Amino acid sequence: MALINMTEIIARQKLTELLQESDCCKCEQCYLDMLAFALNNLKPMYVNSKQGQLISRINSTIRQRNVDMDIAIVKAISIVSSSPHRASDEDDAEVEEEDIAKAE
Repeated sequence: MALINMTEIIARQKLTELLQESDCCKCEQCYLDMLAFALNNLKPMYVNSKQGQLISRINSTIRQRNVDMDIAIVKAISIVSSSPHRASDEDDAEVEEEDIAKAE
């Protein structure tokens, strides 16, 4: 069995749940940015067995760990939402159009 970061699995589930209640950009790039930001602010929890997965699932129900994860995910959503990739992609396209017009 390979190493599994249970924090990542649980964070993915919680992020997906919280994004259902949000009207922010949910494109793959923004989703992964949010997940990466949250995971960089959470303690990893690696397991390498089915028993380890079960124990870490039980530990994930501990109130403080849940609060810490929720805070990290909400903060990640807020930060990425303030500067979504789709908006920057549109801005880049406008800049390119302006550069093309100037060159002509």
